[in-house]
Amino acid sequence: MKELLDTDRVNFLVWRYLLESNYRETAAKLQKEWRVHQPHRQFDFAPHVNTYALVSLLNKGLIYEEHQRQFAAAQRALRDVPATAEAAPRGVFGPLKFQPEVDEDGEDDEESEPEPEPEPEEAGNPLKRTVERQHHRELSRGSPAKRQRLNNGYENGADSATTPMEIDHHPGNNHAYPSPLEGEQGESPLLRTEGPSRGTQVEKVRDLTQTTVFLRLGADDSPEASENPLVLHCEWNPRDPSILASAGTDALARIWTLPCGAAADAEPGHVDSGSRSFMSIVDEDLPKTAMVSAMAWSSSGDLIALGTDLGNKSRVSIWSVDGTSMQRFDGLDSPITNLCWSPNSNFLLAICPDVSNGLDSTGTLLHIASPSMVNSMSHVLNHDLRADSLDATWISETEFLLCGGDLLVSFRCTEQGIVLAREFQTGKDERFTLVEFDWRSKLVATASDKGYIDIWDESGKRRSIPAHDGAITSLRWQPLQADPTEDERLLVSGGEDGAILVWNVRSAENKPKYSITLPPPLAVNNLSMTPDGALVAVATHDRILVWKLGEHTMPKANWIPQPGWQSPNSGTDTEDVIPCLGWDAEGQRLVYGLENRLAVISLR
Repeated sequence: MKELLDTDRVNFLVWRYLLESNYRETAAKLQKEWRVHQPHRQFDFAPHVNTYALVSLLNKGLIYEEHQRQFAAAQRALRDVPATAEAAPRGVFGPLKFQPEVDEDGEDDEESEPEPEPEPEEAGNPLKRTVERQHHRELSRGSPAKRQRLNNGYENGADSATTPMEIDHHPGNNHAYPSPLEGEQGESPLLRTEGPSRGTQVEKVRDLTQTTVFLRLGADDSPEASENPLVLHCEWNPRDPSILASAGTDALARIWTLPCGAAADAEPGHVDSGSRSFMSIVDEDLPKTAMVSAMAWSSSGDLIALGTDLGNKSRVSIWSVDGTSMQRFDGLDSPITNLCWSPNSNFLLAICPDVSNGLDSTGTLLHIASPSMVNSMSHVLNHDLRADSLDATWISETEFLLCGGDLLVSFRCTEQGIVLAREFQTGKDERFTLVEFDWRSKLVATASDKGYIDIWDESGKRRSIPAHDGAITSLRWQPLQADPTEDERLLVSGGEDGAILVWNVRSAENKPKYSITLPPPLAVNNLSMTPDGALVAVATHDRILVWKLGEHTMPKANWIPQPGWQSPNSGTDTEDVIPCLGWDAEGQRLVYGLENRLAVISLR
């Protein structure tokens, strides 16, 4: 077999014989030539090789060779290289023989094909010579007989077969399908980028740099980069795609008005210095050193909440979308780590440390405010917020879920105040970091710093999935416009290992439906999905990549900031800052914020 594979010129009929002959006959022939009568005993690897391994190996080689020939032909066409005798069509094992001659009219001249001189030992067998000549003509032009279309195992998608060439398993028939170089061919399989194995990407990825507007965060009369505040939060209005809110240090809190399509008309690297209208939503008594540590839009987009640190104390303020101050609550301890609206915007949850018993206090304060309530309600939780941060999500209009460390509990808002509703069973060594509730399936997804995803149903039962090598940084349910099917609900996760994984949580298998791996040392710092659930954007500290869900072989678009647009010497460690990332309500524009940089990126 080694001599067969290493031969520089092998007759194509040998290849066809290996594929179309019975496997037992082929084995007997090889045993005779190799003088090995019991290969299953003399070769240690024999028991591990399937009967169709030879067919699969050679067929994959043929497909690879076909790609090389097509690429070479395309390169010659681009260079307008004239065809020469050396550029004759080539087969797998070299130039194709028995090429039909072409007359001056460009048609095959079968009548003028020279008859080969008979060999002495074949002179008495004219029938054999006739059959061989006819077979050579078929190989050179393709057989005139109608052949079954080949699918190479990819007729119904790239995952419809386990090998590039399927084997016919009908009883009494061990023959493989004909060679893909003979007759009609099926489409070549697409190269895939899945997991740590990344295929070569042949399509051009759309560059979004040319459709970007960079917004200035400092004062209009302060062009110095060092005076720009740091953006900590940026989020589109959930209903109006032209409204963007940003907040951060140096009392930064603005609502921008960015008409749809404005970013597409901007020049590359353009820095907006005031032409885009915005309004500040900060109180007049707010000091310049104040920092907005939390921000959240209501689901209707009519209200926006800010959590502002004023030193040792914090303030929760509620503003309307037109910049009117609606309500504020002072006296909370700093910093406010979370702001979260209930589904109908009747309640606003704020989370901050509780140091009422001294600076060494390890409690956590849960504060509930409401635009319709004069007084707020509070509850102190025995949890060290400085050791394990908390994430929160509402699971009904009056009940919310808290997740952090080994804590997973739900609380309910009642007329008597905030009361404990349920406590989930967790392990003492578990460290939960993220929680996401799915309104469609009523499932809860939690993420841990050890790379595990847990799916909790309404009864409190959970299923653990080993997802990432290291901490999980992002967790999102796929947005849907209708109720999901009974057999599929997709969850997207990103981790420090650079993997973006799409899970069908209703599948019994603990493996992702789709997987994408960023090249090291890139890590997934944040991810966001369009409102229709079709696109997923992933942010690192130096780029954005956009994929279409289900077409994960290569990114749909990418964005890398050009040198010079960011402000130097920000004074912070970029690796410790999580970049902001979000889609607008139409899924047409992205906002990206990091340090003192704020970019609006258009996909129109």
